[in-house]
Amino acid sequence: MTGDEIPAERRRVRLSRILAMPLLVCLLLSSLLPGQTASPPADDAKTGTLSNLHSDKRVVQNGRWFLVREFTVDFAVRDSVTYCGEITTTDATEAHDLIDSSGQVVSVVEKGKDLYLTLKSGRRIRAHRLSADKCPSGHS
Repeated sequence: MTGDEIPAERRRVRLSRILAMPLLVCLLLSSLLPGQTASPPADDAKTGTLSNLHSDKRVVQNGRWFLVREFTVDFAVRDSVTYCGEITTTDATEAHDLIDSSGQVVSVVEKGKDLYLTLKSGRRIRAHRLSADKCPSGHS
């Protein structure tokens, strides 16, 4: 063995240890935190009636063969507490599902500045919470 082979061997061992460490951390975390999901817990859910919907549609990108529309839907969920929120999406079905649910009972979970709505159809929508002064007004 020459003197150059020994440091190269040590470098390979050190590199494999460095690469193995994140894998070990991921395995430990996954075993310590079973059942953790990105969705909010359902036990904090409150229900209310979806009302005061207001929607805007605008073209955000226009090409030769395609057109992208962006929908902004403001809404209120009223029960003992009023939650106001808005979604901005390019998914037309998501916007229309929310609009079509006007007057129906929905489930609401607050998490930070976000509201998670579960519509009667089972569709889950993540919305940004609005302050009380920006609540949509009008009749449902």
